[in-house]
Amino acid sequence: MYTTKYLLSTTKETPKNTESISHQLMLRSGMIRMLSAGIYTWLPSGNRVIKKIINIISNILDQYGYMEICIPIIQPKKLWNQSGRAKLYGEELINIKDRRKKKYILSPTNEEAINYIFSQEIHSYKQLPIVLYQIQKKFRDEIRPRFGVIRSIEFLMKDAYSFHIDKNSLKKTYEKMKKIYIKIFKKFKLNFKIVKTNSKIMGGSISHEFHAISNAGEDTIIFSKNSKYAVNANQFNIQKNKIKIYIIKTKKNQTQYTSAILLMRKNDPLNIKNLKNINILEYPLKFIKSKKIILSHKLTNNKKIFILADSKIKNMPYFILKKNPLYSNFIPILWNKKIIFNKIIDIKNVNKVFYYDTKEEILKKKNSIEIGHIFQIGRKYSKNINFSIQDKNNNKKLLNMGCYGIGINRIISSIIEQNNDENGIIWPKCIAPFQIFIIPINMHKNDEIQKIATLIYEKLINKKIDVLFDDRKENIGKMFADMNLIGIPYGIIISHKTIISKEIEFYSRRKNLKKRILISKVVAFIKNKIK
Repeated sequence: MYTTKYLLSTTKETPKNTESISHQLMLRSGMIRMLSAGIYTWLPSGNRVIKKIINIISNILDQYGYMEICIPIIQPKKLWNQSGRAKLYGEELINIKDRRKKKYILSPTNEEAINYIFSQEIHSYKQLPIVLYQIQKKFRDEIRPRFGVIRSIEFLMKDAYSFHIDKNSLKKTYEKMKKIYIKIFKKFKLNFKIVKTNSKIMGGSISHEFHAISNAGEDTIIFSKNSKYAVNANQFNIQKNKIKIYIIKTKKNQTQYTSAILLMRKNDPLNIKNLKNINILEYPLKFIKSKKIILSHKLTNNKKIFILADSKIKNMPYFILKKNPLYSNFIPILWNKKIIFNKIIDIKNVNKVFYYDTKEEILKKKNSIEIGHIFQIGRKYSKNINFSIQDKNNNKKLLNMGCYGIGINRIISSIIEQNNDENGIIWPKCIAPFQIFIIPINMHKNDEIQKIATLIYEKLINKKIDVLFDDRKENIGKMFADMNLIGIPYGIIISHKTIISKEIEFYSRRKNLKKRILISKVVAFIKNKIK
């Protein structure tokens, strides 16, 4: 593509009323233009990125035998009334009527429609499990569109739906889809975390969100650097996870432990009789009132402290130890399979003792953008329309469903948020609008430079490499600024020196470095770089 034939809509100034870096750079690089609040036109550079992301996601899903479909974006509202979600979504639904006054909605999601359609297509358990997906636009009447395409009224999504004869089959596909999502987001070089969360108005009991770390994110996640654990701080109830701490004296000169700490849920009563079988404790029990010992690092780093925990807190994903300004007045402390308590006891039954290897972890708190969400929905929607088939034992079963969404708009914004500098966007090479640019300096005054540049361009095009040839009558500074702003990963600079040395100058956007390559080796070198 030649720049003189391309809509290169770059701007130097930072647009007004833009809060996030991704919104600013998408406007400045000519990716999007606003038609109305929360509604954007994707210009050529933005549309090229979208197509590449869609192609990557589709190819990965196709490899697993998942089939692409296309569900109408306009849907009868009666389906939503039947499921009860018309009320749950409320004013977020965009309602329309046709000339016959029939009510429709513009689809924000497709659980009702997919169940209705495939209740007429799936007739045997032998067709299951089956996974179907689509990539197209959805709509929500956002009360306050923000951050460009991160929170918009019209947005592009990949959504997939799976149908199963039982819960075990659903769980297997769910875990497989989780791995596929990890593969997709790693392909885009995203820094992301997986968060176990509630299913909100979607239904079901198990769901996971995928969050890209970003200052522009409206979610806040708390996560461990050393493990896979993460929670959405916007969704858990902090008060419920508070604990109380008892410090108890141990037997003098009869144990290595100078004291013991007992952790319990805040509102649970302590029955002293339940501690009678803990041999290291001094009897009668003596409680220490000093708070000096209650420091997070003391719990596990000090081997002279014996740590007891009520079995009820074993299933809590974290607990809150004490106030700290860094975590907005709480410190979440995590435990999981790696964590270390000396003992976990059942306060109600002291003979039921758990031995639990543990270690304490202080979690990090960051803003994030939700880029994906997967659900084990179960039979909520099949039950509404009696979507059932006979299993292999001729028993009639309602189908179980899984739902799996990826926000394409949000992926693009998240990548930009995580990959930029003072000069513009730095795209991963797999989704950049162009893989390489060519800048021939003073081409219009030197036929030899134009000849070399055109020859290299044609060879790269023949190798199916996306190239942007800057044939404008602009100075080198303007050309370079535009190529960097757009975020093209690599560049070729051809100048008067090229004629003499038979070498071009190769430029790497991410590393911001240049090196000289023989003209005869350029195509092979570039082809290897963009693999």
